[in-house]
Amino acid sequence: MDSARRLYRVTLAVAVLGALALIAVVAAALSTLTLAVPSSEELAAACGRLLPEGLSALGAAVMGLAGLSALALARGVRSAVLETQAQLRVRARLHSAAKAELHGERVRTFPSSRPQAFCAGLLRPRIFLSESARDRLSEMELRAVLAHEEHHVIRRDPMRVLCARVLADALFFVPGLRRLERRYGELAELAADEAAVRAAGSAALASALLKLGGSGHPEGAVALAPERVDHLCGAAPRWRLEPRVLALSLLAVTGTGAAAVLAGVAAGGVRVELLMVVVHSCMALMLAVAVAFAGQLWRRAKAQSKSGS
Repeated sequence: MDSARRLYRVTLAVAVLGALALIAVVAAALSTLTLAVPSSEELAAACGRLLPEGLSALGAAVMGLAGLSALALARGVRSAVLETQAQLRVRARLHSAAKAELHGERVRTFPSSRPQAFCAGLLRPRIFLSESARDRLSEMELRAVLAHEEHHVIRRDPMRVLCARVLADALFFVPGLRRLERRYGELAELAADEAAVRAAGSAALASALLKLGGSGHPEGAVALAPERVDHLCGAAPRWRLEPRVLALSLLAVTGTGAAAVLAGVAAGGVRVELLMVVVHSCMALMLAVAVAFAGQLWRRAKAQSKSGS
């Protein structure tokens, strides 16, 4: 399916623009930040103030841009670590899966009372099939399921989805990336369905989806998604992306990049001490912790009052 490929390219294009905007942000911040170490008296006094003394509007803009880039980097790293750990946990749980060859496809079978079939693995994706799925599916249904998962393997969809998700998490200021990431996952399933139909026919895939989706496990809701049923009936998939969302995304990217360039040009000889910026967050951090603690107490009291009533 060309729609999935085109949408993934659009996702990457928007993400590249967002990354370029962040590079401009980093460059603007580095042009003004300095690593000069202030005295201990200055550090102690700075920690007691919520805002830096004599902070200009330009300095505040630079600090905001630096904070944006740091937050984006932290979110991206966190997302990549969590997604990779999730993949590793799946592979670790299935490390004892038996190798088998079904209809010319290399698969890993594992014991489970629920019929399941999925593709897992980043650098070397593999097809995993539960023994109950192997036993319940007919020959043609099994062929359709394996063709579906093999398409994911060939396209390396686990890695593609991970990259799209990490980019959406890191570039949170680009509103369209989250929708692009979700829509790509949906179109990737439809593209795999087309491969299954070519291999075994729509009837075999439809009955396989009913057996896999009607088993009561969480994946069932995904397997029986209405759009997949409509697609099997001949309905052409759509991108489902509002032009307004893409326009807002481009506006966010260009606005961020323009702000970084203007701040870098206007900064001139302005210097912001990086260590002082970190220390100035001391008071803000303490206030945030206090507010979070108060909010937690309020939610707990509200929950207890509801349970008591």
